[in-house]
Amino acid sequence: MLLMQTAVAGGDPANGKKLFAASQCLSCHGTEVFTRADRKVSDLNALESQVRRCDANLPTNWFDDEILDVVAYLNDTYYKFGAATTNAAPVPNAGTQ
Repeated sequence: MLLMQTAVAGGDPANGKKLFAASQCLSCHGTEVFTRADRKVSDLNALESQVRRCDANLPTNWFDDEILDVVAYLNDTYYKFGAATTNAAPVPNAGTQ
């Protein structure tokens, strides 16, 4: 069985910074949501999920690699979770049953 992996840590923070600056992220909230004591994002998986939710609610229409760039930027700048890889749902191997 193969696993599809999203390399969260593999994003480009410099491009993520540009995408974040051009987005409307800060029209809904300020940067305090990233640093407050009771923040809802507790790890890289949750950060990626939150960026995907925001992307779905804003007219950003980012591609997966752009989402990972924004995740890398936010993590480097605010969260400091460290490197990790998330595992998506298992994908069956086409050659086995």
